[in-house]
Amino acid sequence: DILLTIGGASVGTYDLVQQALGDAGFDLGFWKIAMRPGKPLIFGHLDSARVLGVPGNPVSAMICARVFLVPMIQSLLGLDPFADSTLQARLADGIEANSPRQHYMRATLTAAPDGAWVVAPLHSQDSSLIATLAKADCLIIRPPHAPAAASGELVQVLPLDF
Repeated sequence: DILLTIGGASVGTYDLVQQALGDAGFDLGFWKIAMRPGKPLIFGHLDSARVLGVPGNPVSAMICARVFLVPMIQSLLGLDPFADSTLQARLADGIEANSPRQHYMRATLTAAPDGAWVVAPLHSQDSSLIATLAKADCLIIRPPHAPAAASGELVQVLPLDF
């Protein structure tokens, strides 16, 4: 039902996934998205199979799997892929304005004494840092061009408990 590829979907010398799939009859749905990390994502169909190609960078691959693959599997299982998938939480620390791409920031989530969720963005968001992803239990979803947000403001959060 799903063909998942990891790496090889960008534009470098060794990025041959799209060409190889095309030679096999791949019908491209979309390629490259306004997301970070995870821009070189690819999606389409090969015969009756859905094809999802996530980036080769481990952090990008994991985040793309949470954002795209998990809902795809839930949908194929007859589940609502978006039921209770995100929640609102108060920022523990302020964050800067966002770029033109939707940003999935690694963070940790805790419950405050009043029962509200509090989310703390991890300091380094570089997609090459696997240790930051290992510490994270959620992602703060920053829409494109989102303004800076101060401590205490509400943000959307996507848990990583899949």
